Amino acid sequence: MTKVNGMAVTFAMDLKFVAVDKPDGYSRQKAKALLDSYAGTDDNSDAANNTSITDKSDYPNIIVVMDEAFSDLSVLGDFDTNTDYMPFVHSLEKGNENTITGYLNTSVCGGNTADTEFEFLTGNTMAFLPVGSIPYQQYIKSTTPSLASYLKSIGYATYAQHPYYGSGWNRDTVYPLLGFDNLSFMQDYSNQRFVRKYISDETSFDRIIETYENKQDGQPAFIFNVTMQNHGGYTDTYYGFDNTVTADKLNNSALDQYLSLIKMTDEDLKNLIEYFSNVDEKTIVVFFGDHQPNDTVASSVLAANGLDYNNLSNEELKLRYQVPYVIWANYDIDAKSDVENVSANYLSSLMLQQTNLKMSRYNEFLLNMRNEVPALNANGYVDKDGKNHELSENNEYTKLITQYQYLQYNSLMDKKHVSTDLF
Repeated sequence: MTKVNGMAVTFAMDLKFVAVDKPDGYSRQKAKALLDSYAGTDDNSDAANNTSITDKSDYPNIIVVMDEAFSDLSVLGDFDTNTDYMPFVHSLEKGNENTITGYLNTSVCGGNTADTEFEFLTGNTMAFLPVGSIPYQQYIKSTTPSLASYLKSIGYATYAQHPYYGSGWNRDTVYPLLGFDNLSFMQDYSNQRFVRKYISDETSFDRIIETYENKQDGQPAFIFNVTMQNHGGYTDTYYGFDNTVTADKLNNSALDQYLSLIKMTDEDLKNLIEYFSNVDEKTIVVFFGDHQPNDTVASSVLAANGLDYNNLSNEELKLRYQVPYVIWANYDIDAKSDVENVSANYLSSLMLQQTNLKMSRYNEFLLNMRNEVPALNANGYVDKDGKNHELSENNEYTKLITQYQYLQYNSLMDKKHVSTDLF
């Protein structure tokens, strides 16, 4: 933005995102009392009471892949293709041992990847921040509680990986502030293979395996991997890349290219999970998309189902913010049923439930809140009866949402965090 518009214009446009208003009635004391009320409520506490080397050897490795633009556009309506564009994920969704699947409600569509990343890693939500803001750029300027910092505090080695420029969304600055000790960006990837003009998901997943194989013996790893292969746009042609998937009768080459990329990722995910199914150490893999692709791709699917992407109802528009997620483990987890209504701010806590690790008070708050408000993002929230609400609506959930605002404000904006165990 600075390169195109200049520093003065960029600075002026950024001003509206600088300040986040303190919630009415907020105080550090209230935030602390709220967190303290969740002390000792951890159902997993017996699994990780000690921090000895012996106990740490039982901690599962945690592999998280946030895959660029990975989505299943069939949530928008029916359309036919010459072949299944994500056969592996679809097979997991039909029921698979030690696997939880569902759809994630994101706060962004077609871009702003870093916002989904922020929600997953911090447990915070874009719902309480200015529309259009990017926390990585505006708000994370000092040490900020996150999943990475919490896992680091209980003995995990923390790795953040992204096969593109570290300066993108300020990741090279933000990741250490979130608790990541080991960073990998484009220049750190060996044996680079490209799909179109981006490092492939296959290469990205190979980096995960390489990191796992070279980690310190006896120390569990938390590897957070953000891919690049499926990034837009989808209208150019590329040497060495041919579409393998076509959407029947839709005549949308951008959609065909997108679906062909998704099919490649699906195969790479299958190979990644097959690898970790054969390792001795306990490992859990979380996979999800950051957002759906842009309107150039999605418009023809909507049109085929009688919808105009320029004139969607609120209910129809919410479908544009749904992406698949998978939680898979090579050990026994509670996978009795799929969990459909989830938002990115809850997903890390949902994953931690399956690790048997001691969870923080913030995790416990989020899981308790999810019982009442299963999904919450920048577009509003879903209550336990499946009804949609605007965030501003005053009802029985208002108090709980206000409590959430207090904890998020303390975590993100009040630099005197009430507890190092915030997350």
